[in-house]
Amino acid sequence: MKKHQVKCVLIITIIVLTSCKTFQAEQALPALLEHSSPEIRILLEQAIGSLMNSQPIKLADNVFTQKSTVIVERSQPNNNQRNLLHGRDIMPADTFSLLIKNSQCYLQHNQSGHIKVMSLLSCKPQ
Repeated sequence: MKKHQVKCVLIITIIVLTSCKTFQAEQALPALLEHSSPEIRILLEQAIGSLMNSQPIKLADNVFTQKSTVIVERSQPNNNQRNLLHGRDIMPADTFSLLIKNSQCYLQHNQSGHIKVMSLLSCKPQ
């Protein structure tokens, strides 16, 4: 290859790589709720319960208003004295993140990577 051809190939390669970066899909970002209400909290409780394959759980009134991640501990099977039943494993806590991508809110179960679209929520990047 001649020096002129090598220069052209390098310039074309740089242009292609730069434009590919420009057209990449927008990344999901950590998000916070724009508004909070009991109805929104109930939607989030149901969504988290669904992602955990369990009943809806109980969340604090200010969930996702200050932090984009929430930790949910699974209830442990115990006896009347609140001692773990013999032979039962202690289950680790689950974490969930509120994300935004293309102005759409998502709820992600961080351990499994499963995501639920939260179309009725309004959120903003953290």
